[in-house]
Amino acid sequence: MGDRDQLLAELAALRADNLRLHSELAETATANEKFRVLFEYSSDAHLIFDDRGIIDCNHATVAMLRCADKQHVLRLHPATLSPAVQPDGRHSLEKSVEMDRTARERGYHRFEWMHRRMTGEDFPVEVTLTPVLLSTGPALLVVWHELTETKQRELELRAQLDVIRAQQAEIRRLSMPILDVWEGVLMIPLLGALDHEAARALTGPALAAIARSGARTVIIDLTGLTDADAAAARHLVDLLTAIHLLGVTGIVVGIGPSVALAFLGADADFSRVRTLATLRQALLLCLRPRA
Repeated sequence: MGDRDQLLAELAALRADNLRLHSELAETATANEKFRVLFEYSSDAHLIFDDRGIIDCNHATVAMLRCADKQHVLRLHPATLSPAVQPDGRHSLEKSVEMDRTARERGYHRFEWMHRRMTGEDFPVEVTLTPVLLSTGPALLVVWHELTETKQRELELRAQLDVIRAQQAEIRRLSMPILDVWEGVLMIPLLGALDHEAARALTGPALAAIARSGARTVIIDLTGLTDADAAAARHLVDLLTAIHLLGVTGIVVGIGPSVALAFLGADADFSRVRTLATLRQALLLCLRPRA
C-alpha cells in the first residue's frame, strides 16, 4: 500500500504540473496573440531587424513604404529605405550604425530620420529602436511614426507666423511714419502704444530718412502716443542721441502724463532732449528765420 500511495501522489503531482504547463502555454499563446495584434494592426510601422536584414514587419510598414505586400518589404535591403544623406548632411549608412549602437548601449533610442518610399519620395519619421532577443539571436524592434503631416503643419504655422510678423511690421511702419513736412524738417508721429521693439525698429529708418533728405531737424510727435514702457523710452533717447551725432536737431513734442511717468522710470538721460508742448510750437521754431 505504501508503494501504491506513493505512485498515486506522483501521478497527482504530474497532473498538477501538466495543468500548470497548459495554463502557462495558454497565457503565452494569449500574450503572443496580443503582441501580434498590436504589431500587425498598429497605425505606426513596426519592423524587426537582425544581422540578415528585415525579418518581419506589419501592414503599416507595407503601406508606408508603398510596397505591394510584406514579402516585398522583406526582400528589401535596409539601405534602400533611406536617401544617401540625411537632412543634417550626414550619410545615412554611417549615421544608422551610430543610431543602432546607441540603442544597444542605452536599451532604447528615439530620433528623427528621413526614409524613402518605393516611389522615390522621402518622408520624415520619428524612429524608436529597442533591442530585443529572439530565439535566433539579438535583433532590433523598430517603430516608425510618420511626421509628414506634423512637418507640413509646422511649415504652415511658420508661414502664418511670417505673415503675422510682416503685418506687425507694416502696422509699426504705419504707426510710425516718417514725414517730410518742410524743407529740412522731418516729423515722426508715434501713435497708439509704443514698446521697446517698435522703438528700437524706428532708429534705422529714421537715420536713413535723415541721410536721404538732408534734414536739419527731426520732430518726434508723441501727441498720439497712449502708452510707452521704460525700455521704449531708452530707445527713444538713443535715437535722439544718434540724431544729435549726425548734427541734426531732435525735438520731442506732445508728451502726455502717462508717457512722462514712463520716461521718468526709464533711468535715461533726457537732459539734452529738447521738448515742446505742441507740434505747432516746434514747427514755428523750425520756420523761424535763422540769424
